[in-house]
Amino acid sequence: MATKGASYRYGNTKGSNHQGKATEHINYAWAKAFNRGGLDRHFRDHGKEFDCKTKEEYEAKALKFANTVDRENCKSVIDKNGTTYKYNPKTNVLVEVTKDGYIVSYRHYGKSTWYISKKGEKKWIK
Repeated sequence: MATKGASYRYGNTKGSNHQGKATEHINYAWAKAFNRGGLDRHFRDHGKEFDCKTKEEYEAKALKFANTVDRENCKSVIDKNGTTYKYNPKTNVLVEVTKDGYIVSYRHYGKSTWYISKKGEKKWIK
């Protein structure tokens, strides 16, 4: 799957002129694709949540969510391994992206998702 162009890159603070660079809020310049081997399992587990008929459609939705700048509705945090958790609390949609730009999960997160912060503390995504 082709990567998104610079206009779709997330990861910039409000008012920043540094499109496509990692910041303290997002640890990747732009998401490229699902991690190797992860797409099949995640499509099986979560494809129906997003009304996707094919894994390519599911991956496209995940990439669009990861790469769309939506500072009004989306929040993001980085864990101790450099993985970015970008989420929308209104829709309960979550994408996890490695610091190298590979998606490891795209799903609805409900009330039970947590990560280990850079300080080693367990934090809940709400």
